[in-house]
Amino acid sequence: MIAISRQLALAVLLDMEQRGRYINHALRQRLRGLTMDERDKALVTEIVYGTSQRRRSLDTVLSAVSSRPLTELDLRVLTILRMTAFQVYFLDRVPVYAAVDDGVELCKQHVPRASGFVNGVLRSIVRGGQDITLKLQKITAKLPWAQAMGIQHSYPDWLVERWEREFGRFRTEQMLISCNEPPFLSLRVNAMRGTPEEFLQTQPAAFRSQVELSQVFAQGLRLHHGLDVETWPPFIRGEVSVQDETSALVAPLLQPQPGKRLLDMCAGVGTKATQLAELAGPTGRVDACDIYSNKLDKLDESSKRLQLDSIRTLLGDARSLPYRSEFQQTYDGVLLDAPCSGLGVLRRRPDIRWRRQWQDVLTLSQLQRELLSAALQLVKPGGTLVYATCTLLPEENQRVVEEVISQHGRDWLVDDLNEDLPTVLQNAASQEFPGWLITPEQYGTDGFYMVRLRRRP
Repeated sequence: MIAISRQLALAVLLDMEQRGRYINHALRQRLRGLTMDERDKALVTEIVYGTSQRRRSLDTVLSAVSSRPLTELDLRVLTILRMTAFQVYFLDRVPVYAAVDDGVELCKQHVPRASGFVNGVLRSIVRGGQDITLKLQKITAKLPWAQAMGIQHSYPDWLVERWEREFGRFRTEQMLISCNEPPFLSLRVNAMRGTPEEFLQTQPAAFRSQVELSQVFAQGLRLHHGLDVETWPPFIRGEVSVQDETSALVAPLLQPQPGKRLLDMCAGVGTKATQLAELAGPTGRVDACDIYSNKLDKLDESSKRLQLDSIRTLLGDARSLPYRSEFQQTYDGVLLDAPCSGLGVLRRRPDIRWRRQWQDVLTLSQLQRELLSAALQLVKPGGTLVYATCTLLPEENQRVVEEVISQHGRDWLVDDLNEDLPTVLQNAASQEFPGWLITPEQYGTDGFYMVRLRRRP
């Protein structure tokens, strides 16, 4: 009998490959409402994320033993080969024979005519040994550096080349390695409820032994074990939210204070908008704008869970706000966490590396310039604007800021962030370009860029 975890993993991977669904949405939809052992859920997640993350490396070793080009294979057959090879090479606790047998049985179930071929390919990779690193090094020994790194660490060439140009070879390889490591689960303790230390005192000793205080974010916790957050009582009671440590640094840079009027221009599901509301307290007012109504619905749910009454949602394109008089130079602070290529969150979203092309970066940079230009018109004299992205290339970060500010330089100053950053990060903020960039290998967090601009009084 085929393990339910492998059946579900195949279904999720095919949702992604055949229907273009994002990895997190496809997995959540398939697992929703199922009664499963937590270990089985964990295995489904590990196979799905790992197979997507290591796709290029897996395809390289599969191509070496396949009698047919992978491009000619039925997508179901190729997906079964990839997910089984991932288990053989990367999951030590999964018996090789069980992974291979289930791979063959999955093929018999979905594409019976190809089961003999799948069996042959899988037996070949097992006979060749389970050290995929050594295999890939031999295969790529004579290739150009960027191509070799792309195959060994499983990234597209264009991305490796761009990172190499920007960060150099040593740092680029550290970033490639880091973005393939399992992400931590990070929690933001509700600032209106207390400190992380106070929160931990209310938790069982067994939980406290698996948690550490974040060194990056003062209100943060980093967990070293799995947790079904949505069913966890402290989450349900609004004591914590899920948020990466570097993402959580952005909203405090706006210096939200009681009584201030604030805007989150591209709020999404509201992680930063709710953080602003927590920091500004009940007398603050936070407007949260987004173009997608379903995301604002989730923001409303989070507001209720966190018992926040100060958030008002605005449905629409934030670029249109300056054309409405009630928003012109209205806000004490505006947060623009701009839509971006997401190259800083590849650890959590491995499928992004296969979805993005260089042209996407250029297209998104134009959108970012338009949004930032609009944002400048919404801040009152003496107010602040924080621009942020979860990506790493200058085309979406400092160059956007430099270009837009060059058109409005008389009215705006770039703030020094050092005093507002945790001590561990302050040296990293000493950079030649405006703002601050953290890359994933530095602290095991998401990669983020952020800059604070201040309008002259």
